Amino acid sequence: MKKSKRLSLILLCACLLLQVILLPASATEATVQTTVPQTTQATQPVVMPTTTEAEFGTVSVLNGCRTIEGMVPLAGTERVLDTALGAFLYEVNTDTVVYSYNPDQKLACGSLTKIVTAIVALQYCNLDDVVTVESGIKARLPVSPLTIGLTSEEQISVRDLLYALLMTSANDSAVVLAEHISGNRQGFVPLMNQWVQQIGCTNTEFGTVHGVDGGLSSTTARDMVKIIREATKNEDFVEFFGKETYDIPATNKSEQRDLTTTNYMRYDAVLPQFYDRRVTGGIQSYETSSGACLAVTANYNDMNYIGVVLGCTRVMDAEDTWRPTTYGNFEEMIELLKLGFDNFKVNRIVYDGMTLSQIAVAGGECNAVAQTQVDIDSVVPAKAQVKNLTITIKPKDEGLSAPIKAGEQIGVVEIWYRNSCMAEAEIYSMGNVKAADDKSIEIHSAVARNGLNESGIFSIIGTICVIVLGLAAAYLAFNAYMRSRLRARRRRRRANRKRIR
Repeated sequence: MKKSKRLSLILLCACLLLQVILLPASATEATVQTTVPQTTQATQPVVMPTTTEAEFGTVSVLNGCRTIEGMVPLAGTERVLDTALGAFLYEVNTDTVVYSYNPDQKLACGSLTKIVTAIVALQYCNLDDVVTVESGIKARLPVSPLTIGLTSEEQISVRDLLYALLMTSANDSAVVLAEHISGNRQGFVPLMNQWVQQIGCTNTEFGTVHGVDGGLSSTTARDMVKIIREATKNEDFVEFFGKETYDIPATNKSEQRDLTTTNYMRYDAVLPQFYDRRVTGGIQSYETSSGACLAVTANYNDMNYIGVVLGCTRVMDAEDTWRPTTYGNFEEMIELLKLGFDNFKVNRIVYDGMTLSQIAVAGGECNAVAQTQVDIDSVVPAKAQVKNLTITIKPKDEGLSAPIKAGEQIGVVEIWYRNSCMAEAEIYSMGNVKAADDKSIEIHSAVARNGLNESGIFSIIGTICVIVLGLAAAYLAFNAYMRSRLRARRRRRRANRKRIR
């Protein structure tokens, strides 16, 4: 009898244990397998409490390098160039600020003004339009050797004027284009200022159409990058901006003019020490009042840079004031591009479908799994690995609460490198999160499109085992009880027989 009772207790305990282990475990396993695909993460995301310090989309601008407005470039803002008063290095494809120095300080821009003169002219003219130079053109030019020698009543195409304007910074080309469009130089300047305001340049103002004005025209390194980024969306501008040599056909007043770009980083026949095959376009400027300036575009290894240096110091030969010993703008642009190309690369730091971390859900039966739905590329340090990046997750509102639907936006993720936020992205729940008091059987979520998956089968087997073991235990207990009653009757019979004797 004792053995039967002991066996019954063991079987009952086994039933209860199987019920506790198999059913919840199989249901949990089913939920995980259907909502969390296996991914390898180099870093463990940090889930931060909700903060209202900055709205989504502004953190990577105010505290990072994202967009042209980024305030914390990857390479910092400390001076790395010898003399430039302002500098900016921007990667177009990923919308990343790599380096800036005094990016928003207003500085004279000299002949870089002609970039805006050209793009406005392209909006108002056809390239094949023929322009007649008005009488007395030389009297309306600034004192400067930058000219192609246009004369009164000369007829020349808009195309040829733009080549001269952007390749050699020809002041007479700027004046002739302005007078052709607006009737006079003064009427053209408002068109220039209107255009830069429309593209978001808040610290730029032009006083002349050519920039040779003793500082009347001013801009910032950041605004000049905005100007070039917008201008290079025009294919004709890109052609003029990057041309090395060009021959202006003979006109009614002149023989053929042979042009060579003064952007020596683009053309190796004049000053080969400055040539860089990665440079695709640019324009330079030098005035005593504004210093040496240079704006270029450069492309290499999936990186498309716009670089600007303003106010560099040019050192002239003491015996020959026309020959510089140090150009300033070219040497410092070389250093700026070296910084960008040698020390950085482009990587995808967020990809569509990337799973990040689990976020606690108040009142939920499980955590929510965060997932992104966008691809984001960024410039990163050349030696940086994913493990060097910090992933910070911020749940929305005051935290998550059940229920949550699959695909529901549940917060944002920020990608940081050191003290610079490189990107922000919205994150979404990968699966449904039910309220904890929802009594529906979880194993239903494990049903695949074509039947039960492995987790669902295990849960059903577990249920069957529990039922069978429960019936077996009941049978053994009942059998033991009946046998004990039978023994009791036998004892009573033996006792009666003894009394009768």
